[in-house]
Amino acid sequence: MENARETWRRLMRLWRRAEQESGLDEEIRFHIEKQIEKNIARGMGPEEARRDALVRFGGVERAKEWVRDEVRPAWLEDFARDVRFAVRALRNAPGFAAVSILTLGVGLGAATAVFSVVNGVLLRPLPYPESHRIVRVLQVDSAGRPANNVSGPNFEDWRQQSRSFEALALLSGGGPVSVVADGQADRADVLWVSEQFLDVLGVRPVVGRPFSAEERRPGGPPAALVSYGYWQRWLGGAADLTGKSLRVEGRSHPVIGVLPPEFDYPAGTDVVLPFAHDPSTENRTAHNYRAIGRLAPGVGLEQARSELSAISRAVKARYGSETWMWDATAIPLQEVVTGGVRSTLLILFGAAALLLLIACANVSNLLLARAASRERELAVRLALGAGRGRLVRQFVAESVVLCAASGALGVLIAYGGVAALLALEPGDLPRVREVAVSWAALAFAFAAALACALALAFATTMRAAAREIRGALTDAQRTLAGGGRSQRVRSGLVVAQIALTLILLAGAGLLARSFSRLLAVDPGYRTSDALVLDIALPSVWESEDREAAGRQQAAFREELVARLRALPRVREVGIINSLPLGADGYADGMFIEMTRPDEIQSLEDFERLGPTGRERAGHAGFRVASAGYFRAMGIPLVRGRLFEEGDAYDAPHVAVISESLARARWPDADPIGRYIQFGNMDGDLRAFRIVGIVGDVREASLESRPEPLFYAEHRQRPRQASSFSVVVYGTEDASVAGAAQRIVRDLAPDVPVRVRRLAGMFDDALAGRRFSLLLLGVFAATALVLATMGIYGVVSYLVAQRTREIGIRMALGAGHRDVLRLVIGRGAMLVAAGALLGLVAALALTRLLSGMLYGISATDPVAFAAVVFLVAAAALLASYVPARQAAR
Repeated sequence: MENARETWRRLMRLWRRAEQESGLDEEIRFHIEKQIEKNIARGMGPEEARRDALVRFGGVERAKEWVRDEVRPAWLEDFARDVRFAVRALRNAPGFAAVSILTLGVGLGAATAVFSVVNGVLLRPLPYPESHRIVRVLQVDSAGRPANNVSGPNFEDWRQQSRSFEALALLSGGGPVSVVADGQADRADVLWVSEQFLDVLGVRPVVGRPFSAEERRPGGPPAALVSYGYWQRWLGGAADLTGKSLRVEGRSHPVIGVLPPEFDYPAGTDVVLPFAHDPSTENRTAHNYRAIGRLAPGVGLEQARSELSAISRAVKARYGSETWMWDATAIPLQEVVTGGVRSTLLILFGAAALLLLIACANVSNLLLARAASRERELAVRLALGAGRGRLVRQFVAESVVLCAASGALGVLIAYGGVAALLALEPGDLPRVREVAVSWAALAFAFAAALACALALAFATTMRAAAREIRGALTDAQRTLAGGGRSQRVRSGLVVAQIALTLILLAGAGLLARSFSRLLAVDPGYRTSDALVLDIALPSVWESEDREAAGRQQAAFREELVARLRALPRVREVGIINSLPLGADGYADGMFIEMTRPDEIQSLEDFERLGPTGRERAGHAGFRVASAGYFRAMGIPLVRGRLFEEGDAYDAPHVAVISESLARARWPDADPIGRYIQFGNMDGDLRAFRIVGIVGDVREASLESRPEPLFYAEHRQRPRQASSFSVVVYGTEDASVAGAAQRIVRDLAPDVPVRVRRLAGMFDDALAGRRFSLLLLGVFAATALVLATMGIYGVVSYLVAQRTREIGIRMALGAGHRDVLRLVIGRGAMLVAAGALLGLVAALALTRLLSGMLYGISATDPVAFAAVVFLVAAAALLASYVPARQAAR
């Protein structure tokens, strides 16, 4: 011991002398010290060891060169050697390599594809400068619910009194309007905006100029901005906008600018027109606008909400029943744009992540089986002096190579998957133009592949790193299949696979059950054998003589219906200003029941009686239709009559109401013959007399309850029927559709028409649910296949390991059934454990699907029983194949 200590002290003295002589830095000193230790281990004396180390390195520069050319490349060479060995090993096992790369590639590809959608829709900020400062401003009603639209006078109070906003703007419209560009008629989404709209979004035209102050004033000269896509489609991408104009609502608007490509709010907007509202001519109960704002620099969202709330409560205290606003709030615009799909996309991403975990577990099982078959090789390498670290490094290299190949395949699958997702998406996915396999998606794929590599390396090396050489040799002599610990790890992975698969299958089963329940819902109207013509005439409100314009449009609709009804195979034709399950929004408002037809003579009377006489007021959707509409849509007449030929413009105004409105407003009385005032919808104060009750229809969606509806005759209230749909019942033939378009062109050459199938519209209404069900179903089916493969692999492994035992049992009299029971019993144990674990997890996680379910709960016993049966059947089938082989 003394000699060793003395040697060490002499070595340190020599080291300090060498340090003084050469002035080496820390890294160089470290390597010289190691060389001195090696020399002493070879039998050199301390002085000789020091001299040899210094001679070998030749001073500082030579030492640095040695470190650069020898030490570091040695580590790199070791790693490169491990990678080359891993590539050769995978090449020598093509079946294993193909199955592993394909399995993991599918998991990585699915996760990357769904992440690309999530990133493009949810994670990326809106394409506007400092988009986090843009918010949607909403009124709040007495129940604390935000309302989509706001009134002009309330907005004006916010704009004048608020200090939290840099800019505030109103939006109106956003639906399809007839637009004539370069002599060609088109249906375009036209948006009317107030003066600070572009300031709120922070955008400026890329061609031309924005609206001038004069154009933003009431009665100012007309002007139009167009979206980048509309500019290219209809204006030929002309850089010179001189002479370019659009005819909208019968008025010519010179095109003064082109908005940038990233502009898309509201989604699909083609044309932007200026408007200046006059709060003095509007009432506080008319919610006609949407409001957006840009927060001032340094102002937080909560501060803005607090200020809006204070202003709105003061307005309510001042005006009382004259306003239906009790409070106000602000929501980030990105949440508004993506809120409808956020939960669905996150659930689908979670499902893709579960599929990736199942794929990793499957490949881990394959790697463990392969590692078990290499026990003799590992034992020999350990006996010959290879360190555990060396074996671990080799396994890590093999996992890295495997995951690198899987990652490359996954990226290719992701490109195809994104294309498929965009082709299958239901058409209401926001920001769809921003969905792509971006650099962020590639970084996600790289990170996921790296995580998989580390997980696989850990799974295959934890056993090898913990084994003693003697134990490895003993196990290698005992069996080539590996020991009991490896079997337990593999069984645990299969249990995890079954549990994760059951979660996915439970989600898919619940969605399938919900979808079947939804398909069984009676919407209250016909969903097939009809064509729909969407037509937008110039608004009556823009005409100088509204009454004359309304009469003219009513005559146009009557002539159109007469000609369409004369077409072959057409059985009925009807008109409605807003079809069920449409995407253009619905008009609704307050009505007042009157004791006599002339009780209300002005809008002031209406506003006075409405808020103060709650027992006389009601709320309903307002529709303008023809008698043929109810027959064409198959909506039954419950009591009374429909509209008749004599219900002309100058005749007493009549109305038809839905059953839900009759039940809600007159639960114990007959509404037929009662008088209703609904003049706040179109300014016409002539009273309605209820003449009929028709069946309920589900307007907004199949999931929602039927809403109270009020139908006016289209000839009597033409101001609300400028944009309307014509239902042509009896055929969906393309020749009839073409003939219908020619009829419209003959009657109004400048009015474009869109023809759709009623069945297609109904399918579109279900497209979102069908999309979610399809994706989750594909993920679940893939997971079931992988789990079945995992069970088959483990049971086959068991059979291979116990072949001699099975032979002895059969030699001693065991029959085929005994062997089948032995082997299948092992698989059944794995299934039972995985199913139990999966059921517990599924019962907790499927509650996240509650908002996507209809008619069932998130713990529906039928769906869960079916899923457990399916998993058990697939697993037992996977166990039966190797069991039968063993019995032979």
